[in-house]
Amino acid sequence: MTRRFRLVVSGSCAVLSVALCLMYGGHVRAEAERERVEALERYGGELTTLVVATERIEAGESVSRVNVTEREWLVEMAPEEAVTRMDEVLGSEVSVPVAAGAPLTELNFRSEVGAIEVPEDRVALSVPVDDDLGVPPGTRAGESLAAYEAGVDGVQLLSDDVRVLVAPQSAAGGLSAGSITVAVAPEDVARLLAASDEGSLRLALPGEDALASSGSAQEAPTSVPPEGEATEEGPAAGSGEGGEAS
Repeated sequence: MTRRFRLVVSGSCAVLSVALCLMYGGHVRAEAERERVEALERYGGELTTLVVATERIEAGESVSRVNVTEREWLVEMAPEEAVTRMDEVLGSEVSVPVAAGAPLTELNFRSEVGAIEVPEDRVALSVPVDDDLGVPPGTRAGESLAAYEAGVDGVQLLSDDVRVLVAPQSAAGGLSAGSITVAVAPEDVARLLAASDEGSLRLALPGEDALASSGSAQEAPTSVPPEGEATEEGPAAGSGEGGEAS
């Protein structure tokens, strides 16, 4: 038996093994699906076809034949506004995350763009959300944030009244990547856009007392000098006072 003949036989056996494994896997999946359908029929009720996520779909991801499939479902157990045809949602972007194994509904494609109402004296801005922006988890539309610029010269208050119009969607206890839409005063637009573009913009959620105390003697400083500068000025001021006392 020549070496070439042995290689051909070995390759043929490997291909046959792979084919048998694929056939067996398909048979197992088909059998599992058949048992599931039979169980649903035994439970009773009319069946319908729903589009179900085969894996978790995060907000901003598009629906494809990779992450969804069509499955039979009891009509009585189907969620309201469930998607029944895959072709209707293929390529559509999800706005609300979908768990693996859950049917897709119209709520997963809800868009709040048309519901935005910008106050007459404000300008709406969309700011990209990342870990550095500092948007507190659970931030909701209607809340007022404070905008700061964090640079090499310290931290400076840009605006103490940044109103949230559309909050980023929550996912896994935090905030998903995307954007947050806010309404700001016209005179603050240029500074907020510049800080966002530089990556120095920070958003904070102040308490009611913090906003109410604005303008009082005990209000928080609107700017914080760099650590080195504060360290240098401290001793100098102390020495000056000491000189006058002496």
